[in-house]
Amino acid sequence: MTPRTCTRRRCIPGRGGARPLWQSGHFREAVTAAARKVNAETQNKLGRKDASETRLFRQAFSQDDPKPGQPRLGLMDDDGSDTYRSLHRGASAFAEGFFAAIRNPNSHADGLPDLPQHEALEQVAALSVLARWVDGATVATA
Repeated sequence: MTPRTCTRRRCIPGRGGARPLWQSGHFREAVTAAARKVNAETQNKLGRKDASETRLFRQAFSQDDPKPGQPRLGLMDDDGSDTYRSLHRGASAFAEGFFAAIRNPNSHADGLPDLPQHEALEQVAALSVLARWVDGATVATA
């Protein structure tokens, strides 16, 4: 099974930099490549290159009004409800957790053994949730 790289409208199996890594059994590197892709697609959607990963997603899913140069991603209409606040707080925390607990160690910790395929697939699935949220979100600008 190959990871899915998500584009603006759909996930396409086997496209992008993760595919050859996955096919050659380099699962940890494939997850890292997929995480970089989701980060880059989020930067592109928001028109930002000045922030990435935790900072990017924290600002993107912030419940504060957008600021110049810091647009927001809306996962639902802001109706003032607890659901709206919870959804955006949760998406921000989810992204921060993914990058802190999965992407960062994969990229910066030396000597980690490769992931078993089933663990890498779980990590790609978690990343896919984040990619789906970004893909379906509306962009609010100042």
